[in-house]
Amino acid sequence: MVKYLLLASTALTLAACEISENPADGGFLSGVVGVAGGGYQGRIDDREAALAAEQAQANALAAEQAQVAATNASISAELARLRQEHTALRLKIADQLAALQSAGVNVPTSMETRVRTVVNTTPSGRTDAQRLAALRTAIADARALSADLSRLS
Repeated sequence: MVKYLLLASTALTLAACEISENPADGGFLSGVVGVAGGGYQGRIDDREAALAAEQAQANALAAEQAQVAATNASISAELARLRQEHTALRLKIADQLAALQSAGVNVPTSMETRVRTVVNTTPSGRTDAQRLAALRTAIADARALSADLSRLS
């Protein structure tokens, strides 16, 4: 009878133990079941797959960031080049007008107004695309004005 009681109490004790696949829940039986049944390895595989996916996403974002930085550098260089060209044209136009006036050439008032506008206006915009467009337009206008001044001489 003692044997049966001991066997019954052991069976009840083991039956009362909760088995979990989560190692954080602990417990000897959970550990045995997790290792023997492959539950722990499944959790490890899932976590490694999630880590690999996160690392791939981080690499893609880093590549995109590098591309954006290269584009920004290219736009900044183009803006600087266009600003320099615009400044050179403004100086050339001012010199052309001064040379015409010192030579006694009658420069129409409308052309003098265009010269003042081109020389005193700095193109701008809210975005890089707007600034690029404004500078390109201003340069085209300045070239046309310079050509018009050249024809007066």
